Amino acid sequence: MKHAGLLSLLMMVGCTQSSETAERDKLTTHVGKYDPPPQGLTRVKVGVPQFKVEKTTLPAKDELAKDASDQLTTLADKTDRFRVIERGQMDQLLKEQGLEGIVDPEELAKPGRVKGIDFLFIGKITNMRVKGEGSHSDWSVLIVGGSSSNAKITVECGVDIRLVDPTTGEVLCGEFGEYKRTDTVSAQGVRIIGLGGGSSADLHIDEDSRGKILRLALDDAVRKMLPRCDRRLMERQK
Repeated sequence: MKHAGLLSLLMMVGCTQSSETAERDKLTTHVGKYDPPPQGLTRVKVGVPQFKVEKTTLPAKDELAKDASDQLTTLADKTDRFRVIERGQMDQLLKEQGLEGIVDPEELAKPGRVKGIDFLFIGKITNMRVKGEGSHSDWSVLIVGGSSSNAKITVECGVDIRLVDPTTGEVLCGEFGEYKRTDTVSAQGVRIIGLGGGSSADLHIDEDSRGKILRLALDDAVRKMLPRCDRRLMERQK
């Protein structure tokens, strides 16, 4: 009887874990999967400088800004519309040409030709927050060397991206993306590593979780932006 009870318990745990894993997988099944580009569209070369971070409750803003640039680099490549320069190479190109000041998240401070690049993706994180549902003291108890799979959190992330002609400062196309979801930690597929300051139950997450949330918000922006980008890129090729 004991063995039968243990087996039943293990089966229940296995089913729960399988369900949670399936739920996590659903969140990202569409990410990076886009409609093919128009026939005859020539791939243009783009660079993705470091993002600007406007608002976040997470620490390490510089790392967050770099993560966002890296995630957009990957997604832009997956559209099959762009030849993307890796962020490190992009920074080096600007430095070699004395154009570090050309990139500004609000505008192109001094428009000018960047050799080897047709367009720049200028981006900013407008908001990023992970909040525990419940009191701050409850989360202090729950977070011990990881996270509670049954505890609920709200994840929010907003981004803004624009494809800009650096020679003129013209915005070819731009869009915002948002991701917001309230669910269990396990279903969200994130790992909680600490608490923020104050009494609002703001939570800190690990690097992989941060990247996943950024991908979801950026994918939303890229997906909405592509039809307009296609039209305007095709117009320029005529």
